[in-house]
Amino acid sequence: MRTFGYLVIGVSLVLGAVAATTAYVPPLTADDSALATESGYALLNAPAGVQRDAAGEFVLSEDGARVPLAEAGTELTPEVQARLRAAGVRRVRVREFAFGRWQHAWLFGLAVAGLVAGSALVRRGTARAQQSRQVDGERQSRGTPQAVLAEIVAAARGLQHDLPALAADSDRTRAIIERVGHVQAVLVLQVVEGRDALVGTFGMAGYAELMDAFSRLERALNRAWSAAADGVLDEALRCIDEAVALAPAVERRLGGK
Repeated sequence: MRTFGYLVIGVSLVLGAVAATTAYVPPLTADDSALATESGYALLNAPAGVQRDAAGEFVLSEDGARVPLAEAGTELTPEVQARLRAAGVRRVRVREFAFGRWQHAWLFGLAVAGLVAGSALVRRGTARAQQSRQVDGERQSRGTPQAVLAEIVAAARGLQHDLPALAADSDRTRAIIERVGHVQAVLVLQVVEGRDALVGTFGMAGYAELMDAFSRLERALNRAWSAAADGVLDEALRCIDEAVALAPAVERRLGGK
């Protein structure tokens, strides 16, 4: 989308430049009043036409330059316009701008519309690209082993927070088995697979300290799962509390402290 927008802007700039060059170069038409102004007629801003002698040759000045039919500053009266048209002059350059005699005003308007549309396309494309980069960054962030470790910590805290609200012991037991089971079967494996990334981020010494803190939390969760599976809910709850108490140590290592 941005590429197309830039293309529209480029074409519009070219069209606008071409149209702008004709703003002060109106055509000589049969209607002499087309060059009329409030005070008379438009004035030439540059010489127009070339004088010829009886033989049809160009009349030259003393320095060899062609002598114009009308000098700059000449008022384009009907008589002057007639002479210029007879000499084959089709356009003249004038000093005053008048929208009514701007032959390619429509083209300039089209160019302005193209610039507006192209700019809108570029802005929209840029916004989408930024949003896409943000989403990709969030996805990458969520997929890092650091994010997985944080998710395990959050799982332990979530259990500690949610278990008291469950009235039946069977519901508490089931919640521990399901949530800790997910940590064991999915999240811990992702941490193991992300070993190289963790070493690259924290260095070998930092990685060792992080894993030492995490392993203690993981063992507490594993004991909680085993106790819940054996039906010893009190022991499982105590292990959940122990895992949560170990969480700050993991977070400090994740923060590089």
